Amino acid sequence: MFVEIVLFLALLALLSKFLKKPARMPPGSFGWPILGELPSRSISITEHFFNLRKKRGPIFTTKWGSHRIVVVTDYNLIKKAFNHPDIQGRPAFFTFDLFTHFKNAGVIGSHGSVWTENRRFMLRHLRDLGMGKTALEDSIQQEAEMLVDHLDKTCVGKPAVMDVFFNCAVVNIIWQMLASKRYGLNDEVMVRYCTRIEEEMAIFQGPMFLVDVFPWLVKVLPSIILNKVLQAEILYRNRDEIHLMFKQVIDDHMATLDPNNPRDVIDQLLLERAHRDAPDYLTAEDGSELDFKSIMGNMFSAGSETITTTLRWMILYMAINPEIQAKVHKCLDEVVPKDRLPSLNDRNQLQYVDAVLLEVLRVSSLTPISLLHATTADVTFEGYDIPKGTVVLACAEMCHRDPAHWKHPDKFYPEHFLDNEGKLDGKKEGFLPFSIGRRQCLGESLARMELYLFSTAILQRFTIEPPEGVVLSTETDPSQMQHRAPKPYEVVLKRRM
Repeated sequence: MFVEIVLFLALLALLSKFLKKPARMPPGSFGWPILGELPSRSISITEHFFNLRKKRGPIFTTKWGSHRIVVVTDYNLIKKAFNHPDIQGRPAFFTFDLFTHFKNAGVIGSHGSVWTENRRFMLRHLRDLGMGKTALEDSIQQEAEMLVDHLDKTCVGKPAVMDVFFNCAVVNIIWQMLASKRYGLNDEVMVRYCTRIEEEMAIFQGPMFLVDVFPWLVKVLPSIILNKVLQAEILYRNRDEIHLMFKQVIDDHMATLDPNNPRDVIDQLLLERAHRDAPDYLTAEDGSELDFKSIMGNMFSAGSETITTTLRWMILYMAINPEIQAKVHKCLDEVVPKDRLPSLNDRNQLQYVDAVLLEVLRVSSLTPISLLHATTADVTFEGYDIPKGTVVLACAEMCHRDPAHWKHPDKFYPEHFLDNEGKLDGKKEGFLPFSIGRRQCLGESLARMELYLFSTAILQRFTIEPPEGVVLSTETDPSQMQHRAPKPYEVVLKRRM
């Protein structure tokens, strides 16, 4: 009996040492054995962190399953953390790594020299292809015109859901930059692909969250539980289907490549493949192809779902705020002739409209906790020690709702982005819809251009109203921690022109 008691006490001592947060980490707790301090699924992730911040301060420690997490909630601290050279990694989450076959590839989930080289490549060639310039304007306006024509034919005068055709219109912009291709809004391939993205988002934030925080489950769970209950087989199927589609596009480009006249991003990737100098690149032929597919997948996931979801938020907020929508209509009518779409040249005269769109980004907080970072070495930050491999999480929505930065933090108030003279003030402290620092979204300028041109085309053509007798709500599903979309809703579009 004595031996059993000694062994039990020794086990308790080991557990307490393992569970105890290192003293020099930010204040907080590692929580319960094995579980840690998992967030409740009944309240939003921002509310969960707000409750912890009241006890622990603007930077604190928590634990989700196997992952140590340092949460940063203050804008200036987030800016400092996300510019730190040793806080540029990504955590080893199953859903982060699945698409790249758990290899270091692509841009969003990669690290080290692979990330540096791929990011530099994408910035250079996206700029060459017109990102942030007027060269892309005609392409976006073409898609915007096709979208509003489709809405005009199918949705006017009756309650309608803003459906997958939004995704298709935006994805076409990415396709043209990547592969010089475009699809019709009802094309079967494109509708299936866009549906796959939405399906994956729901699984990432639903059952697969358990595998992200308890990575050992992959090794111990029966495959039927992992695949059927947690729905991993859907993610594998979608990944393989999308990779096959990408491979066919890459093969077509290889067969028609003209080294003297590169057409798009894929041509540039093929031309530069032999000149990559990152020491930890995948060197095999199939490795470089995986890197290409990963870059393509990153562009699609980051460049399509974000904009289409923001457009749905914009439509919802316009229906809920008719007085603001009326001011937008007035601005458009005063500046833009009715025989053409709004253009980038009109933008300087449509600063209130831009302020409305920035306010949509603020109040919707599409990525409430940004994309997760991880420390790549032991880090000393703000007087605290953060061990290598710790997840660093920035709560962007807390910045977007911080009274220190916003006059009416919980109200839809476009004047947040206008100065006393009514001029646009788009570089506000506390505003980070595209994250901040070294891993800030490289497609930000393209996203802002798309949001402006699609939104103004829609609002020039239509008045957006709730269905009769319906009270629309901006309430969201609290389980959406990574990507927040509005709950399904219907609106009535009324033709203005």
